[in-house]
Amino acid sequence: MIQLLLLGLLLASATQGQRDELSSEEERKALMLKHLQEILELSEMTEEEPVQEVTLKETEEDSAGKEIFEEEEEDEEEEMPPRTTLLTPTTASPAQEEEDGFTYVFSRLNSLDAAVHRLNVQFYHMDLKVSQFSQGLAELKGGLAETRESLASLNEVATRNQKELGRIDGCLRGRRTQTKCFLIFKNFEVYDAAQKLCEVRGGHLAMPADATELAVLRRYLHDAFQPYNWPAWVGIHDRRSEGLWLFENGHRVSVFDWYRDHLVTQPNGGARENCVSLSSDDGKWWDNDCERRMYYICEYRL
Repeated sequence: MIQLLLLGLLLASATQGQRDELSSEEERKALMLKHLQEILELSEMTEEEPVQEVTLKETEEDSAGKEIFEEEEEDEEEEMPPRTTLLTPTTASPAQEEEDGFTYVFSRLNSLDAAVHRLNVQFYHMDLKVSQFSQGLAELKGGLAETRESLASLNEVATRNQKELGRIDGCLRGRRTQTKCFLIFKNFEVYDAAQKLCEVRGGHLAMPADATELAVLRRYLHDAFQPYNWPAWVGIHDRRSEGLWLFENGHRVSVFDWYRDHLVTQPNGGARENCVSLSSDDGKWWDNDCERRMYYICEYRL
């Protein structure tokens, strides 16, 4: 009976050792000795054999069985191939694949949302800069408008001052009558240019309205150019209507002093000669082409 128990114990131990490959050899030996002690105690209680004989026999049989078991276990360990861990691919279920797809889509949407948020922040900063730039531009435009107004005012003042200075200079250097002053400019200009230059200086081309002013101009020209004869523009023309002689201010001429002799009778230019000049030797009127360049006489009101 003891031998059967020992053999069963050995087989159980062998089976237990095969099931649990992770336990060490020392643990198996200790466990086997523990079982042997329990069996020996059980046999002492059931049989009346001498303890020394049972112990010796069991010890001898246990050692022999242990040697046989160890040899068999070593042979099995040599015959058993090493265990290798195989990684088998796991196939996901359709529900898991669908969940992974939704997770990927949501992650991409989160990334897009973050990118859109960054773009919104950048657009906000750009809009803020554009607003600041627009505000600065509006301020610059306002300053530019104020500067233009100031320049216009300054130009107006300068023009008025220039005209006043021209008028004063004309009266100081020219010839005076009761109501106006005449000043000769020895620069060659066409009729229209001469008129503009007189206006810049605060006057007009000379417009002798009566015999007294004609006499003053005649004497002034003679004294300025003697012993030579130089014609000079005055502010009289018939460009509006042939034969209708008008002053530069639009008033009709009432007193004339045309040059006439047995060979020449002025005016004789017709539609080709529409502007009037005075000769310096005698102060007579001549009609001339308005594009001819000659000296000119300006007048200024006192």
